[in-house]
Amino acid sequence: MSIWPYLTKLLPTVLSAVLRQVFHRLLYGPLVASWPWYVELRMVALRAFLVASAGGGDRSRRRALEAELDPPLPRSLRRIMTSQPATVGGISGEWVRRDHARHEDPTILYLHGGAYLAGSSATHRRFISRLAWATRATAFAPDYRLAPQHKFPAAVDDAEAAYVGLLELGVAPGRLIVAGDSAGGGLACALLQRLRDHGHPQPAGAVLFSPYTDLEHTAPSIQRNAATDYLPLGPITANTFYLGEADPKDPQASPMYGDYSGVAPMLIFAGGREMILDDSVRLVEKARADGAAVTLLVEVDMFHVWPALLPNHEATLRTLTAVAEFVLARTKA
Repeated sequence: MSIWPYLTKLLPTVLSAVLRQVFHRLLYGPLVASWPWYVELRMVALRAFLVASAGGGDRSRRRALEAELDPPLPRSLRRIMTSQPATVGGISGEWVRRDHARHEDPTILYLHGGAYLAGSSATHRRFISRLAWATRATAFAPDYRLAPQHKFPAAVDDAEAAYVGLLELGVAPGRLIVAGDSAGGGLACALLQRLRDHGHPQPAGAVLFSPYTDLEHTAPSIQRNAATDYLPLGPITANTFYLGEADPKDPQASPMYGDYSGVAPMLIFAGGREMILDDSVRLVEKARADGAAVTLLVEVDMFHVWPALLPNHEATLRTLTAVAEFVLARTKA
């Protein structure tokens, strides 16, 4: 499948949205007072791209585009880190390693976002490498199966297989961190519950960036923050592309309904301007009610998964520092 006609169609749409926003900002000022130009225009461009590429749930062309992506590691990390395709627990994916990594370093199982419909280890490579560098860890990012071809609970099954595969490779659970963004954050929550229920050891901790925990999309923040985020939720309908006929309140699909007794400590980041902010808030409320150790850090002016999209922003630097402190505290001998 050629991606060039697809790109030719998308780029004018994105450019038009950006130009409209330039004029809007010149006339009325920034959408958010603290946003410099590059933050606002990056958000608008991404929203235009995601809306144009949604395709009524058919992400085949977008996936073809993603399959062509092979982004290099960030320039500052290319000489000190490497990425390598691998299979763990029968699930293909990618290792991201620092040069001279040690056996006793932490390992991160990173679950990428994309609404269970898109994304890959490659699309998230640059962020994963920054995360691994900040935490002095080795990361494995599995390419779990995606909807609509592979519906719930395929992603949870693959995440569990990758986790157990890491244990079989000799990674100690006390040195293992589960992390993920958006759908990957929700998937990490489902994984913690699955591990407990199947008798597997919990990881040392979990780090979630803007976790997607309500596939029924009932959060009031979806409407409240629609103007300051890029998620293409549009008319609010449940994510049936992934759910299929499953109950959207199934805790392994919508983890805000889960039981968090006995799960690993969680560190959760959310943006105060993101549409699914309430997914994080309600997840934290439920987890604390179940007795879980959970910390929520909200960056008041940030949109969805900002650390992956704004690598040099001060909010991202604060986030990575907090993650590094959490990982060090949870995995120290």
